[in-house]
Amino acid sequence: MLDRRLLLKGLVASPVLAAVPWAAPVHAADGVLATTLTERLSLLTGAGGNVVLFKANQGLALVDSGLATHTAELLALIDELGGKAPINTLINTHWHADHSGGNEAIHGRGARILAHENTRLWLGADFFVEWRNEAYKPRPAEALPDETFYVSGILDIGGEAVEYLHYPQAHTDGDLAVYFTQSKVLVCGGLLSNYRYPICDIASGGWIGGLLAANKALLEKIDDATIVIPDRGPPMTKADLQAQHDMLADLYEKMKAAAQNGLSGQDMLDEKITAAYDERWGDPTEFVLETYRGMWAHTYDMGGFI
Repeated sequence: MLDRRLLLKGLVASPVLAAVPWAAPVHAADGVLATTLTERLSLLTGAGGNVVLFKANQGLALVDSGLATHTAELLALIDELGGKAPINTLINTHWHADHSGGNEAIHGRGARILAHENTRLWLGADFFVEWRNEAYKPRPAEALPDETFYVSGILDIGGEAVEYLHYPQAHTDGDLAVYFTQSKVLVCGGLLSNYRYPICDIASGGWIGGLLAANKALLEKIDDATIVIPDRGPPMTKADLQAQHDMLADLYEKMKAAAQNGLSGQDMLDEKITAAYDERWGDPTEFVLETYRGMWAHTYDMGGFI
């Protein structure tokens, strides 16, 4: 039986969940919330980046592993939902710690970790990310993928065909979207934010042109019945992905023109170049400054700056 208090709490906290039929919260463990997507798929929120649990024919598969600080409660909820079945597969959508922080613990449970080769390289690197103001040291060997690839492909994960779709130089240079083709669930990782300005991490190869191209390709992949999972928060729809694409397309052109006319990132903020979107998408500061830095790395793609 559902805990009625938990259900009501989840519905009040998230009006989006109340509005879509697949997304009734079903359980929680110490702040990590499980939402049923299909008979075999659940969305786990509150552990950092979104985690998706798939009940395969034998064992379990995960997309992303959340923050290391939430691994214990995440695994407790996975064990409860999955009947303590073994975790056989973990796919990382990209390297950021809110999506890969639980890798060591899940690897220790016997899971094979899959990711793009660039994700493996970033997980093992020593570098600094300016927009986060954080230095990163190499992760332990247990956090690194067992199997990597360079291009998109398809896997059979316990009875369902799963596409892993690589989009170069978007949120990072190792981004994957993971598409459960029979269930029609698209896990976007860092390629779709939940109505926050998305940040392209230029320290690891991201830029707005690549993110815009990724969003366009994903829109062509899905239809209105597809359940779309953003980087954090409740399930979304194709219309939400379209909204991010359209916002990025408009601001790409505006920021390109501004840069070609000699404006800096701070100038663009002072000119309130994002004003039409700020009410819905929030504080634009990091988005504008990081997008501008990324544009300088892609001046050839943009026709050059004056």
